[in-house]
Amino acid sequence: MKNVLIVDSDPFIRSLFTGLLKSQSGFLKVWTAENAEAACALTARQPFQVVIAGQNLSELEATELVTHAAQRQPPIRVIVLSGRPSSMLRSRIRKSSSAIHFDHTQDIGQLARRLFTELGIDFGGQVKGIGLSAFLQMMELEGRSATLQISAKGKTGCLYLAEGEPVAAALGPLSGKAAALVILGWKQVTVDIDYSPPEKKQEFSESLMNLLLEAGRLDDEKSSRLSEKRRHERFDCLVAVDYDVSNATYQSFLRDISLGGAYLESEQPVLPGSRLTLSLSAPGVARACKVQGKVIRSDPKGIGVSFENLSLKQKEIIQSLAELRPRLATGAGLDAAEEPGLELFG
Repeated sequence: MKNVLIVDSDPFIRSLFTGLLKSQSGFLKVWTAENAEAACALTARQPFQVVIAGQNLSELEATELVTHAAQRQPPIRVIVLSGRPSSMLRSRIRKSSSAIHFDHTQDIGQLARRLFTELGIDFGGQVKGIGLSAFLQMMELEGRSATLQISAKGKTGCLYLAEGEPVAAALGPLSGKAAALVILGWKQVTVDIDYSPPEKKQEFSESLMNLLLEAGRLDDEKSSRLSEKRRHERFDCLVAVDYDVSNATYQSFLRDISLGGAYLESEQPVLPGSRLTLSLSAPGVARACKVQGKVIRSDPKGIGVSFENLSLKQKEIIQSLAELRPRLATGAGLDAAEEPGLELFG
């Protein structure tokens, strides 16, 4: 993960650039500061690879950032966003080996590409809606070397490929084959691709197919254990949904659902224990129905909801949604909430 700092006096611009850069790649961790003083204090405590000086900063502050970044060890790369910098600022940027002037201030795509270049990331895009197994077999067929950052329901790990074969993996405190097997068992993943040669030593030598088979076996064993604790089957699902919580309405996506509950993909912070109302609809049903639920899990990618007191109509709509998608191998959904220590959504 690369640390990028956006410095701009306008809170809207800081928020806008943060969202846009995060949407470009999961390899970036984006921080913000409102002025040069706050930025310098932050870079003294936290290592940053790139600082973006926004166009709403004064030229004095931009110059201060360029000077400060050049004095850090190692120097921090500064991208100065300015459509019409003064000759003095242009001269200061030219004299600094760690600063560049970027005048495509309205083109976030160009800025993201320049940012990846400065960070040494050969960004190959982000992949969604494809099975991890199929994607890895495609990479193996093409013989591609890459670092894959793989995310699923609030969890993120890395898989490193050399000529199409997995050679290393990392997931929190886990590494090597143990981390790879956990990652390979994930469903509904998002994959960010860096085609730069992985800077990682080989940790295991099993073939991709053997790893996939072993991960599948472990997943089956886990499903067998969990299915004994659950009353309802859980179904893979990707359906737009609205939900109301704390007198506000948010848009989200269902990722899986059962008669016991659901997992919603959402970046809105919702505390466990909160009560919310989902608006569910299904093909052939004229009106959406409201379903009451309680948040029993919250992570950076979404929230797990346990349903309460479902009516016959609500159950019919949930069943209709479930029948649209194939059944998940991991069995049922929220009923395991009654069993301490069980992982509910993954």
